[in-house]
Amino acid sequence: MNTLGRPVEALRLYDNVLRTRPRFAMALANRGFVRFCFARMVHDDGHRAVLTAYACRDLENVVDPNLEWDSAPANIINLVDAKAAEIRSAVDVDTVLARTDLDGWPLGEGSAKSYRLRMLDRRLFLNPLVMLGPHSIAAYDPLHLPSHTFTQGTVRPLLGWYNQMKQEFVGARLLYHEAMEAEPLDDRPPHFADDEVRLYDTLDYPALSIGTERLRLAFRTAYGLLDKVAGFVNAYFDLGHDPNRVDLRGVWYDNPRKRRALHSKIADRPNLALRGLYWLSFDIVGEPENGPDDTLAPEATHLNALRNALEHRCLVLTTETFGAHDDDGIEREDITTFRQNTERMLELVHEALILLSFAMHEEEIQKRRDGKDDTSVVDTVLPNYRRAWEEF
Repeated sequence: MNTLGRPVEALRLYDNVLRTRPRFAMALANRGFVRFCFARMVHDDGHRAVLTAYACRDLENVVDPNLEWDSAPANIINLVDAKAAEIRSAVDVDTVLARTDLDGWPLGEGSAKSYRLRMLDRRLFLNPLVMLGPHSIAAYDPLHLPSHTFTQGTVRPLLGWYNQMKQEFVGARLLYHEAMEAEPLDDRPPHFADDEVRLYDTLDYPALSIGTERLRLAFRTAYGLLDKVAGFVNAYFDLGHDPNRVDLRGVWYDNPRKRRALHSKIADRPNLALRGLYWLSFDIVGEPENGPDDTLAPEATHLNALRNALEHRCLVLTTETFGAHDDDGIEREDITTFRQNTERMLELVHEALILLSFAMHEEEIQKRRDGKDDTSVVDTVLPNYRRAWEEF
């Protein structure tokens, strides 16, 4: 995953492994390498320094004699030591670690604290530091687009576009949290909006509640954001596709419907984060001519089927698993399984929004490298929306 430009997903996987086997040496070494790779993609200097320092700590911890190696390359210790030394030559690791308080940040009280703890546990804050683990330092969303240049006389719409996608993601994230707080399987009273709503028990264990609808809305909103990410890629890289017919699976190709030849503006582009977005699209739906299983993630085809059922057909969430039905035109999903699929959709969108920002950062660096000396740049500084609104 890291080689494909997806260090966010790679770090999720390594963290899962190390929770199960904390002394697995190769996982610890590889997580250090991936943290370093991820840090190099980050465009905030402070976040990059912290991530690099913790990458170095992972690598230096590999020499612990109590770790389990199983099988590993004979020269792995030399490789790890060399990378740790390279990091220390560029970053004052000890000072960064000493000055970084990962867990001393306020989380609020009551429902706000519950929300932030759940999002930290799921690593769903738009904050590069959330990839260090569920620490309170990452319980907010500072990530946005990098500084960038444009030739028009007004601010390009990209900032507003990313604003909207980010706000919709936060909305989906909150809907998911509220659905978990109003879990329909417990003994809490129903939401007041459910009072006096006549529904019939169809004897197939349906889960019908406001909490369930919040979960469904979270899934639909998250999935819809992936197409908006594709629209952003189409606009920023000037690919020329019809903005009304672009999606994340097809935006990369000369012909988004046939999906055969990569677009000439995408092929061989030296942008690791953009490559990551391309491969992330295979976690959604594969090439149709190669059959429904042409995906990287085992659940990808099912996620696509769920989205289509939610948007165009009838998907009923149930509280019990039961035998096959006659074909009655209704599709059913166990609510626990659907909750897991919603979490996965939120993870994919979280990763996509991070990679989109990083891909744009890499392009802006490349533009500066290729720019002419006589180019004039006028700084434009925009106010923080929340702060401006509060002052108003």
